[in-house]
Amino acid sequence: MSLSNTSSPNPRVIAVANNKGGVGKTASAAAIAGELARQGHAVLALDLDPQAGNLTAVLHQRGYRGHTLLSVLLGEATLEEIIVETKQTDLDLLPASIQLLSQESRLQRIPGYHGLLRRLLPQLSGYAYVVIDCPPSLGDLTSLALTAADVYVIPCQAEQLAFDGLHDMVRAAGVVRENLNEKLTMAGIFFTAYHPNQRGALNHGTVEATRRIYGDEALLPHIRKDMAVPMSQAMQQSVCAYEPNSRAAQDYQLLTQAILNAL
Repeated sequence: MSLSNTSSPNPRVIAVANNKGGVGKTASAAAIAGELARQGHAVLALDLDPQAGNLTAVLHQRGYRGHTLLSVLLGEATLEEIIVETKQTDLDLLPASIQLLSQESRLQRIPGYHGLLRRLLPQLSGYAYVVIDCPPSLGDLTSLALTAADVYVIPCQAEQLAFDGLHDMVRAAGVVRENLNEKLTMAGIFFTAYHPNQRGALNHGTVEATRRIYGDEALLPHIRKDMAVPMSQAMQQSVCAYEPNSRAAQDYQLLTQAILNAL
């Protein structure tokens, strides 16, 4: 897909963030990006997880060792050199690799580095949406993403540890909104691998506690557990492209519409 330096509108940016791993963050980023592309939008999925690079593995290849977003921000590569096509029409990927780990410390030496991605967005005006898979931490890369984002969503599992991490994520995003990006909005929270008719007392309590603290309006459609998700990952596709009639894909379709409503 061609990039542009024209005055076209910047893409809308959706950050998928949680400082706890294993909550379905990457699968959700892939599914949201895949659903937007399935609707005919031009979408860039942006992998900002240096330790795992899971979004890159899901949509492109495992063991990627090439340039990353930080290579562009550090002036070592161009977007045209890095962005790759995926198997799905209208969905491109800006991949991540282990190289991000060494680059992150260099990034911190650049004055105003938190705003670098936001300033890069005009070059991405060929895309309608950018979906960022943030690292499972509250560090500089997550801050970089949230500073550029219009909205963020928090995938969560209905368990106590994930619930505790949810509070930290919301607080960290509040700091970014107050100091770096006043337009940043939480589109909502959603629970993954969840079925309301098969929940235990702990799961039920976690969901209800989230509802009490953040309000009904903060709860987005939940995602049911579905083998179509790992199967789609093995085929290097989002579940919405691989099996659009599956339970998970149907749930992600509802989730994506709710995010669009928030935008």
